[in-house]
Amino acid sequence: MKLYGKSKLALVLAAIIPTFLMQTSISAADLGSKTCKMWEVQEWEITNSSWAVSNPYDLVAKVTFTHADTGSAHTTEMFYDSSNTWKFRFTGTRTGRWTFTTASRDPELNGYKGQVTVKPNPDPKIKGFLTHKGNKFAIMDRDDTDLKPYVYQVYMNQQDYEQQYNHSSRIWDDPVNRKHLIESYWNDTVDNGFQVYFVAMFYSWFKKGALDRSMVSSSDLTAPDPDVFDALEYAIEYAHQRGGRTHIWAWGDQGRRQTPNLLPGGVLGNDHKRLMRYIAARLGPLPGWCMNFGFDTNELPNPESITSQWAKYLNDRMGWNHMLCARGWNNSAFAINSSAGFSGSYELTTSHNGPSGYEEIRNDVGSDSSKPHLYEERHTYNRFKYVDPRSGREPGDGPDQYGMSDGYACWPVKLSSAEQTRLNEDGSRRLIWREQMAGGMGGFFGHFSVRFNSYGPFSQKCGCGYHPDSLKRAFRCFRDFWAKDRFMFDMAVDTGRVRKSAGYCLRTKDFKNFVFFVENAGSVEINLGGMPGSRQVIVVDARNEYSEISKPSMSEGWRKINFGHTSDWAIAVGNFGTKTAPAGGL
Repeated sequence: MKLYGKSKLALVLAAIIPTFLMQTSISAADLGSKTCKMWEVQEWEITNSSWAVSNPYDLVAKVTFTHADTGSAHTTEMFYDSSNTWKFRFTGTRTGRWTFTTASRDPELNGYKGQVTVKPNPDPKIKGFLTHKGNKFAIMDRDDTDLKPYVYQVYMNQQDYEQQYNHSSRIWDDPVNRKHLIESYWNDTVDNGFQVYFVAMFYSWFKKGALDRSMVSSSDLTAPDPDVFDALEYAIEYAHQRGGRTHIWAWGDQGRRQTPNLLPGGVLGNDHKRLMRYIAARLGPLPGWCMNFGFDTNELPNPESITSQWAKYLNDRMGWNHMLCARGWNNSAFAINSSAGFSGSYELTTSHNGPSGYEEIRNDVGSDSSKPHLYEERHTYNRFKYVDPRSGREPGDGPDQYGMSDGYACWPVKLSSAEQTRLNEDGSRRLIWREQMAGGMGGFFGHFSVRFNSYGPFSQKCGCGYHPDSLKRAFRCFRDFWAKDRFMFDMAVDTGRVRKSAGYCLRTKDFKNFVFFVENAGSVEINLGGMPGSRQVIVVDARNEYSEISKPSMSEGWRKINFGHTSDWAIAVGNFGTKTAPAGGL
C-alpha cells in the first residue's frame, strides 16, 4: 500500500482516535477576508502535515459558503494539491458578503472560517454558470437570479487540436508546454463561428495522453494527473474570459476501452469515486463548462443506470450548477436531453444521418418542456458524401494504436442523394438555423480526426471535413445575429407566418418581436398579425459575413420583403438589443 510519505504508526493512531475527536478542530483558525468580482474564482490553501490516510486524495473535507443576505449556500470539498497542501475554491453567484466554514474528520482541515465579499463584474462578456429556463438554454448574467437566453452550439476540431488518437497535436499529451494549442483552438473556434469548444478526456484524467484503459497502470489510477487538470482549467478559463464555454466528454466508448466501467470496481468504484470527488472539488466552482459522460453509451452494460449514477454522484458534490448529460439518454439525473444516432432509446429518428428536417427538430425540442435539448451527434460538413474508398486517400504516417491509418476518403457507403447532401454547405448552414428556429435546440458541428475509423469524412482533397471559408462566414453570421439578444425566453414557434418561400418564425408572447428565417428566397411574404404599432425591420444574408440591411418599418398584417438577390435570409422585426457581439461569443 502506498503511504504517500506517512508512517504506519500514524495510520494506526488514526484508526483508534475517537470520531468525536476527529471532528473537533485543534484551533478554529480565521482565514480572513477577500474581495472579488462576480464570476471570479477564489482559492484558499491549508497546510496539513499530520494527515493519516493511505491516499491523500481520499481525505474528505467540506467547505460551506453562505450568503449573508439570503442564506443561499454552496458546499464544496477540498482537493489535495501535493506537499501536504489542500485547496478549496469559490465563485460568487450573488453580490455581497459570503461567510464560510470547513468541516472534516481530519482536525487540521476542520473548523476554519473566513469571508469573501463579491462585487459586480464590470466586464459584460463575463457570464456565470450555464443553466436553463424550461427547455431553453440560459446563462447567469449579473447573478444567479438574472438569466439570459443562450444559444448553445458546440465546435469540434479533431483534425488539428482535440485528437482521439496519439498525435503530437493532442492537447493532453503534454499540457504544460502546449497551452498555445488551447489558445489556437479557441481562435479556430471563433473563426468557424462558434463560442463553445469541445474537449475529450478519456483516461487522460489519470495520465497525460492516455486514451484508454490499456495506456494506464494500476498505480496511475490512485491519483488524478495534476498537469492534465492544469491544462483543462486553462482551457475552461481561457474560453470563459472571452465569453465562451467548454464542452467536455469525460469518457469515450466501451469498444475502445475508454469508459470507467473498466476501472477496478467499475463505475462508482473507489477509483472512479476518487476521481469524481477531485473533479467536483477542483472544477465544480469554475463557471464555463458542461460535461457529457461519453459516446456510444449503448455499448455499456446497463447504460442508463451507469450514466445516471455518474451524474448523480457529481451533482451531489459540485456545489455549483453544471449541465451534465449522456448521449442517448433522457433521465432525471441529466440537465440536458442529449440525442444521438448510435446510443440508447433517445435517438434521432433518422439515426446518425441527422434530422430529416425542421419538423423533426421542432418535435424533439417540444418533447420535454422542462429541459433543454442537444443534438450531440457530431454534424460534420459533408459527412455523408460518398467517395469510393479506393480513391481520395491522402498520405499518412501509418496506423494508429487502433490499427487505423490516415487519409480516409469521405463516407464509404452509398446513401441516398438526400442523405448525402444533408450536411453539404446548404444543409449545414440550414441545420444550425433550423435548430435555433425550432425553439433553441443545441447542436454540435466540426471536424473529425484524420484517424478515427473508416467512416469519415477526413479528406480535404475529397471535399469533406474542414469547413470551407464560405461556410465559416455563414456560421459566424449565425453567431453574430443571435448575439444581439434576439432569442428570448418567451419566444415560441409560430407556423404559417411565411409564404412564397420555405421559412420559419419565432415570436414573443406579446407579438412585439419576430424572427424569421427563409431559405433560397429572393423575396418573401411574412405575417406580422397581432404586432402592436410599427416596428423596425432588419434583414441579414445568412450566407455571408454578418451585415444588417435596414428595411422600412412595418405594421401588422401580411408584408412583402424584397431582398435584391436569392439567398437564405434572417429577418428581425421589433426592438431587439443593440449590443455588438463580443469576439468569439454571444
